[in-house]
Amino acid sequence: MTDKEINKKIQDMVKSVKTSNKKILTFVKKKECQAASLTPSTLGMLFEIYAGVKYDAEDATTCFSRAITVEELEKIHPNFRSTNGCQWARSDASYLGKKYKIKREHKNGKVYSVKLDGTNRNSVNRYRGIRQDIRKEMLKRKCALLDVGVNVEVDHKNGRYDELTNTDIKTQKIQDFQPLCKPANDAKRQHCTVCKQCGKRFDARTMGYQVGWICGDENTKVCTGCFWYDIEKFNHEVSKGFVKTA
Repeated sequence: MTDKEINKKIQDMVKSVKTSNKKILTFVKKKECQAASLTPSTLGMLFEIYAGVKYDAEDATTCFSRAITVEELEKIHPNFRSTNGCQWARSDASYLGKKYKIKREHKNGKVYSVKLDGTNRNSVNRYRGIRQDIRKEMLKRKCALLDVGVNVEVDHKNGRYDELTNTDIKTQKIQDFQPLCKPANDAKRQHCTVCKQCGKRFDARTMGYQVGWICGDENTKVCTGCFWYDIEKFNHEVSKGFVKTA
């Protein structure tokens, strides 16, 4: 098989719902594949399945991975150790970069590890209007933080306003918003301002939680996983393992 044919076969296998990740990685480790030159797109697809990440535009929590060293990735295919600045993991026009925020750790001037750190949504319209049917439904609900029905406001979950579905009334979904009473919304607005100014996300441990974020960490550049992004989901996730004692 030519390099072009090998790349096409791997990409077709990745796209097929019938082919397991284990089978794909086994094929890639065959001698013929190891000698082939894989494209950045093919490497990006392999990283995605090896990291166990399955992109879901409806669930931003699916867009995070652990940091994986290039040394570990080389055991899958030698092309992961590139000499052109890890083209397959660039944050601009690469297969991965079009879908995810990418964190690259460097050591001795070279890329040491790669991590997917949330969705990449740069094609953004910063219009902040809220569709009337969504507003009407949200105002029927109680505050997600204080459970009161007084002075409820409709809050954009994404305080950065950098998600297209969040800001374009044509694509807005009710799950892009949450009901917050004015004091809660004012508090969130202040924490979002601090986050944008200093580049550090709000740490829920300051409020007594055992975890600061349910996805990512304080340096993550997207809102997903922050306490203020989705208060109801945050509380649901952190209380999953709770067992009441007598």
